[in-house]
Amino acid sequence: MNASYEKLFKHFKFVHGMEMKNRLVMGPLFTQSSHENGELSDKDMAFYRERIKDVSMVIVGPAYIEEGGKTMDGQLGIHRDYVARKLHEFTAMAKRMKVKTILRISHGGALSAEYLKVGDKAVAPSRVAVRRKGKKPKELNEPQIDHTLHAFARATERAIQAGFDGVEIEGGSGHLLQQFTSKQANHRKDTFGGTAENRLSFSIQVIRTVSKVIKNTTNRPFLLGYAMTPEEKGYGGNKVDDTMVWIDQLIEEKVDYVHLEVKSFHAKTTPHKEGEAEVVPAIIKRVNQRIPIISGGNLFTPLQVEEAIRGKLSMVTIQQALNLDPYWVEKVRRSEEPFYGKIPELEEVEAYQKLDSNEVEDLLEEL
Repeated sequence: MNASYEKLFKHFKFVHGMEMKNRLVMGPLFTQSSHENGELSDKDMAFYRERIKDVSMVIVGPAYIEEGGKTMDGQLGIHRDYVARKLHEFTAMAKRMKVKTILRISHGGALSAEYLKVGDKAVAPSRVAVRRKGKKPKELNEPQIDHTLHAFARATERAIQAGFDGVEIEGGSGHLLQQFTSKQANHRKDTFGGTAENRLSFSIQVIRTVSKVIKNTTNRPFLLGYAMTPEEKGYGGNKVDDTMVWIDQLIEEKVDYVHLEVKSFHAKTTPHKEGEAEVVPAIIKRVNQRIPIISGGNLFTPLQVEEAIRGKLSMVTIQQALNLDPYWVEKVRRSEEPFYGKIPELEEVEAYQKLDSNEVEDLLEEL
């Protein structure tokens, strides 16, 4: 192994004691190959089997917590008890490889209104469509908020039963929780709208609900992560300062890690001006190692990944590199050059030429 890349293979231990065999994570991918009923497919199993064997952790999903939160065909679900059976096969496979498994749990909110093509069947913080002329969802009322919290709780129970090592709450990528935090999507006048703290309050309720389930359901080490998009596009969108307010609250809630969802690890703060800082490194610096940060985005070479870790990133997501070359980690360990070009044998992997979860269109890009 090239000594320059030793940091990639150093162990990492979370506060609660769960230890990772290296710093490499296969982050979530929209394979869109799950069955219509939300069950993991054999094709999914084969895809992951080839790619996760040498990473320390794999994040699967996003898995929708109820039918009304689904955002696309072929999406993985965690909305019914029966889906846990196939997921248990997946976690058992990963355990044999000494790979930790995390399930990203999500509700699409307004994105589901666009997918379902019937706005009245989807809910969101406010009646704001994803697109300018898109389907408008219903505004969540108090009973529906309670119902959604219950759906997150049941999803967590199923993840534990399926043998996962943790859950990651989807608070970014334009999904429901980001819609609550977004000034552009959240026009509420109650305690869930207005200030940055109020707009995060629904996410805090979800975190506390999930945390309570973990405490009451399992005695084994079990991670609770929170994924978030650190900046929004467009005028008035959330920026790094908003994100830092929320990360401080996530630390208070004792979340195990924060996953920063970005298209590119080196994306700069907006608007782009000369001398502007890169978003992820700027947040890492301000967090100052108070909580583990996971991120990635367009990191394909071992040098790029090594530099991210040297920049105090706790763990690096490399799903895009693994999508191109399933043997990326093994090749780096053997000091061989991974494959960076177009995927060969396109017919065999065409189903997996899907967007990374970070590539989902920003919630209000066109508003």
